[in-house]
Amino acid sequence: MREFNSLHPERLLAAYDAEIHGEEPIVTVEESEGRITIQHTFPGFYLSDDERDVEKERIPFKQVTIAHTGFLGESGKPLLPSFGRYVQIPFNCDYTVTVEKSEPVQFDDITVTPAQTKITDSEEDEEDILEYDKEFYLKDQFYPGVVNVSGPFEIDGYNALLLHVRPLQYNPAKKKVLGYSTVTITIDVTPKDVYEYVLTDPALEKEAYGNLFLNPKRRIEERVGTVKDEVRVTFSAQPRGPEFLIIYHDTFKKAAETLKEWKNVRGLSTEIVSLTEIGTTVDDIKAYIRKMRKSRPSRLRYVLLFGDVDMVPSEEIEESLYGDINITDYYYSTQKDPNHKKQYMLPWISVGRIPVETVEEAMAVVEQIIAYEKNPPENPDYYKKMVFAAYFQDRKPRDGRADRGYMKTMEYVREHMVTLGFDVERVYMSNNPNMTKYHDGTPIPEEVKNAVISDRKTATDKLVSATSQGCLIIAHRDHGKATGWAHPPFKIQDLKDITGETPTLFYSINCLTGRLDRKSRKDSFAEKLLKIKGGAPSLIAATRKSYPWLNDHLMKALFDAMWAGVLPTFPGSTASYPMKCNRLGDILNYAKIYLPTAKSGSDREIKDHLEIYHVIGDPTLELLKGNPAKMGMRAVVREGNLDIMLLSPCPRNGVITVWYEGELLKRIEPSSTHVRLSLRDTALWPVSSEKISVCFWAPGYRFQQAGVAE
Repeated sequence: MREFNSLHPERLLAAYDAEIHGEEPIVTVEESEGRITIQHTFPGFYLSDDERDVEKERIPFKQVTIAHTGFLGESGKPLLPSFGRYVQIPFNCDYTVTVEKSEPVQFDDITVTPAQTKITDSEEDEEDILEYDKEFYLKDQFYPGVVNVSGPFEIDGYNALLLHVRPLQYNPAKKKVLGYSTVTITIDVTPKDVYEYVLTDPALEKEAYGNLFLNPKRRIEERVGTVKDEVRVTFSAQPRGPEFLIIYHDTFKKAAETLKEWKNVRGLSTEIVSLTEIGTTVDDIKAYIRKMRKSRPSRLRYVLLFGDVDMVPSEEIEESLYGDINITDYYYSTQKDPNHKKQYMLPWISVGRIPVETVEEAMAVVEQIIAYEKNPPENPDYYKKMVFAAYFQDRKPRDGRADRGYMKTMEYVREHMVTLGFDVERVYMSNNPNMTKYHDGTPIPEEVKNAVISDRKTATDKLVSATSQGCLIIAHRDHGKATGWAHPPFKIQDLKDITGETPTLFYSINCLTGRLDRKSRKDSFAEKLLKIKGGAPSLIAATRKSYPWLNDHLMKALFDAMWAGVLPTFPGSTASYPMKCNRLGDILNYAKIYLPTAKSGSDREIKDHLEIYHVIGDPTLELLKGNPAKMGMRAVVREGNLDIMLLSPCPRNGVITVWYEGELLKRIEPSSTHVRLSLRDTALWPVSSEKISVCFWAPGYRFQQAGVAE
């Protein structure tokens, strides 16, 4: 049974019916002189039966849920809702936090389900053992604290506090729940000594990160009055250096140069550097990247490691929760290393790896990346097609209720994508033909039950067929290991049956399918997908075991980064923005930055998750969001000027590059349909117009290259 319990919030209208209008939080934010006030209203929560066996005794646990909140999850302790979001405060300020709660509402005789944080999505794991902290459930005290504040973190130019609000407290010994309908947080800020306030370059902002903030509008300093007379306000200078850096093993110099040339042609400022030039150790690589990024103002936002981990080293992290050493490239993306095993660092830049061992493999991967960006499929149906693969797991006792959130997660995302007009094929399997409820107690729709495939080979064939035909994205939630997916089964040996060459992006959100350091030196599933024709030009996968709750949140955020609205924004009137240029590294970083808001009490699990998920391939790969438009373009030389005319309205974030005999003359971000470049100002004057070429690219448009007329 699943039932709603109201917290009777006074500030809502009497006609407000949470069962109709939803039980998700209602948030308001006010900013005034030296103060930010955030009021959270919680209409109520749901309780659903979740009986479990503990030491041969059947305990009538209740799962507690509130829509659009995450969870507080500490192993074996009560699993309770936790609403997390970032709040920006000014840089170089002191702050104090005060909390005011409404009078609590009490609920009796409830045994809250314990959090299961040690389970993984590894196919190799044995049967789950219930995590139950028996001593904790005997304690006569209320748990947890209502508000938790951490940070500040620097996120894309924001100075961010992470707030978690837990509207329910639980006394396990007395089986009592206290619920607060209103929680108000006041943050008072005061500027420190005289400092320089630097306004960031808007061109470097990735708007989507604002989806994760309660007060996303930039220039918070001005709104809360911390920019005083003694504060010197300046604008950051024009950023310098490359936006994309490729660090390569000498074996792959030609492939790195080929990729660099393409990226520069399509307007992404790119440089390459040999590993032998910067040093061959992890510390050498970190130092080089961080120095480049800290050389303000720096344009650097992306790094590609070109070569297998035996050639371009990954870092070994020994403090993994499962005793295995994490092999990670993650700390190449952060400002600094963590101070201890529980501290997580948020990403600063986007990092990817092309894990190849031979020149032939390197060139094949580069050619697929270039083909995906330069010559995307012409068939408009390709851009409406996605495939979601998931599993309904119901282990002992098989009661028809899912043990994990795999299928519910994919259905949640699918509903949003279908609303946007996408054709999302289900490839679902179940170990119980009589499934009735998702893991949260909500009933499973008949259309989902009818979509379940009972035969393993049929399910595999559907995935092989979808990859052969090519589609926008194939996404998977279930167990995995280095050789591939468990349910529906999709293994390395199945990839040989792929017959087409149309590319497909993969979100392989499970365990181990992106393992880069297999002792057998055989490719993992993700590596194989990257290297085969008709596989993935780049993809996202994990190098180690991963956690179901965090994986579910990661999947939602990956789609929200491109198709905003999967994750709700708060306050409800806040606009929701997609990622600026749909680059795969930014999409993964966005999803990682969301994770700390989705789950609290799990810093070490979050740290592991940040470390193990990687872009296998190119972090700057521009994901196709829909059928790219064609931009007509003309270029003419007149009286010493090069006139470039775009024949359609000028799109946002477009780039024009002008080349003379293969050398870059000018990189332009046009703001109108007509651009004029004086050729007399160049050292090449007088120029030969037939040696000039003009290239154009923008998100949502096909790459265009044109010659020049007299």
